Amino acid sequence: MRKVYEIKDEELIKNILENAEFGTLAICMDNKPYSVPLNFVEINGEIFIHGAKKGKKIEIMNNNNNASFSVVESYSLLPSYFSTDDGRASPATHMFKSIILDGHIEFIEDYDVKANALEMLMQKYQKEGGYKALSDVIYKKIINATCIYKLVPSQSSAKFHLGQDYNEQRFARVKEHLLKRGTKKDLDTLKLMESLRV
Repeated sequence: MRKVYEIKDEELIKNILENAEFGTLAICMDNKPYSVPLNFVEINGEIFIHGAKKGKKIEIMNNNNNASFSVVESYSLLPSYFSTDDGRASPATHMFKSIILDGHIEFIEDYDVKANALEMLMQKYQKEGGYKALSDVIYKKIINATCIYKLVPSQSSAKFHLGQDYNEQRFARVKEHLLKRGTKKDLDTLKLMESLRV
């Protein structure tokens, strides 16, 4: 990983995990990789996921609990001419934030921990409320029937590619093009790019 893109700030990492709508869980059995996009919630540095108690994913994790989880926030795609006028294709790039967490899967059996994880999922995805708390007895059957598991990270890395290494000339040219194209994504990207200028 290029050091200029590497991010160590735990608050920035936590913020991405809190705001990401989904992440991709990568698992493997018999040297055959399998990855699946999932809703999730981060609780105390661990990634909690819910789903059915049976299926391919569960079978794989029961045989091999090693896993990797990734989250990406996509920002503006920059055509090559945003950076240069010499006709080279190589400056074309995509701005993004990404996190990769490597670790192992643990299945949750404790009812209260499961209920809390589901409550935290609801708080993340239905911020406006409008539902009875998952501690309510009406959910007992559903909670018992739901599989909850977590990724316990042993290693993590975060990478932001938002023009941190651009010299003033390239940054100014990219800024001009982003402002000219002017989509909401472009303006959000530019704001982030400017915030990371040292």
